[in-house]
Amino acid sequence: MPSAQRVALISENVTGPPGAEMLRLSDIASCEQVSILDNASGAGILVSHLIDLAANTPHLQLQRIVAGDVDPSALTYARERQEAHLTTNSSSAWSKVDIQKIDQHRIPFPDSSFTHVFANLGILFSPNDSKALSETYRVLQTDGTAGFTTWKGIKWWAELAKPAFAQYLPDAPALPAPEDVFPSPGWKDPNAILEKMDRAGFTEVKVTEFDFAPVVVPEEFCEATAVLVKLIAKRAWSEADFGLHAEKLEGAMLRYFREEFGEGKKEVRMTALITIGKKS
Repeated sequence: MPSAQRVALISENVTGPPGAEMLRLSDIASCEQVSILDNASGAGILVSHLIDLAANTPHLQLQRIVAGDVDPSALTYARERQEAHLTTNSSSAWSKVDIQKIDQHRIPFPDSSFTHVFANLGILFSPNDSKALSETYRVLQTDGTAGFTTWKGIKWWAELAKPAFAQYLPDAPALPAPEDVFPSPGWKDPNAILEKMDRAGFTEVKVTEFDFAPVVVPEEFCEATAVLVKLIAKRAWSEADFGLHAEKLEGAMLRYFREEFGEGKKEVRMTALITIGKKS
């Protein structure tokens, strides 16, 4: 399995639970006929949870599912996941999933196309969240539901990455926390989220804190999180500093993880914010 694909699937151990909780809080299980857009769908973890939910909810009919992302690699992984499911079961609801390149700022569908639009962490990477929210609102049907997950705080940064770099890479320049470099600020603050949703026209907005603790393999977890850390370093450091320290980041994290928390699988505490709103 290619390294990037492996990292994507490892990351779903962390991104999957907030997505599943978002589906629960959206009350989609009480619906009968739904059409869903999954924005910034990645390798398709939210779609996977949605199909599992429908399989155990006989009255929930998935009429249409669109999974969109701008990352070609993510789309490839999602299609491979779809193909694997259909190879095993040709009548799987995966046959209804339309996977395509979609920019959440320019959604290529008419007004009122979907009953539900979700973005599992995708809004964090939007350089213009106001536009992404307005597009989400536009393609929702009246009384439709929008759902977003974001991070309240990235605890592994404070508990693992930051002390690891201080201890094992003392000569490397300091790095900003991930939540401080996301393109659209404010998504870790419930009050700021409520204001954003209100400006976009959403009603009945609720922001719910979701604590969970996935069990991770240290080597896999550090490999996956190091991808984000290197992206931050690429932006924050000079080319010379990046060349000198970037390849040492993952090793420093893994060494600290093992020395502080021991070998073997461990629980890692996470806190997400789940936002649900309606189009009146």
